[in-house]
Amino acid sequence: MAELLFPESLIADLEETLRRRHPNPHPVRQLLLSGRLSKEQLQEWAKNQFHEFRNIHRFFGIRYQKCPIPELRRLLLENMVEEEGEDLFGGKYPSHRDLWVRFAEGLGIAREDILSYEPLPGIRAALEMYVSLVQESHWAVAIGTGLVFEGGGPKRMREEREALEKYYSWIPSVSLDFFRAHEYHDEGHGQMVTEVIKQHCMEARLQNEMREAVKQRADIMWLQNDCIYHAFVRPWLSPEMMREIEG
Repeated sequence: MAELLFPESLIADLEETLRRRHPNPHPVRQLLLSGRLSKEQLQEWAKNQFHEFRNIHRFFGIRYQKCPIPELRRLLLENMVEEEGEDLFGGKYPSHRDLWVRFAEGLGIAREDILSYEPLPGIRAALEMYVSLVQESHWAVAIGTGLVFEGGGPKRMREEREALEKYYSWIPSVSLDFFRAHEYHDEGHGQMVTEVIKQHCMEARLQNEMREAVKQRADIMWLQNDCIYHAFVRPWLSPEMMREIEG
């Protein structure tokens, strides 16, 4: 069993765990950030990613339900309100689900097509894996798995938005509000997740559980991209390109 770590050392250990788990960006992300996905591949990426964004309430709701601390539940509730649409209370953005639909429309996908799209089996399985992970984890670990997505959210969303603006300039700027919203909101969400880990994972067993949980969440996100990559991207790559991006 690993030694008990102090709060800051635990966060550093988890971040290093994630770096070791997947040292390089997924090939799909490499191609996206360098502008080498075709329009059709970008559309398939958007349609399949939508499955998690339209079902985010399933795991956010579990995290809220399991949390025993009223002050934290308020922060989790604020997070859920932002996901469901801060415009409900006078904010700028509608639901993040709707923002992704607008992004899809900017890619040339009809609204009814993305709303009725049946994602790849692996995409559906990945969501169920994460819902199960959150359901089965200690409440603080369930929240702490957000370190993988929300923790790096602002940087990841900024990089994706900037790549889309640079290489896919035909996409209307307003269609990129999903990324702008997450650049802003995920900074606060990531700080909350970090504080939960630092304050409520100060037992060796919880630190071990947290370490395994972030690896599982990272693997689930990798699986999502893998499904898209093997179905819609890799079959059309040259051997040279495969060697470059697969390592």
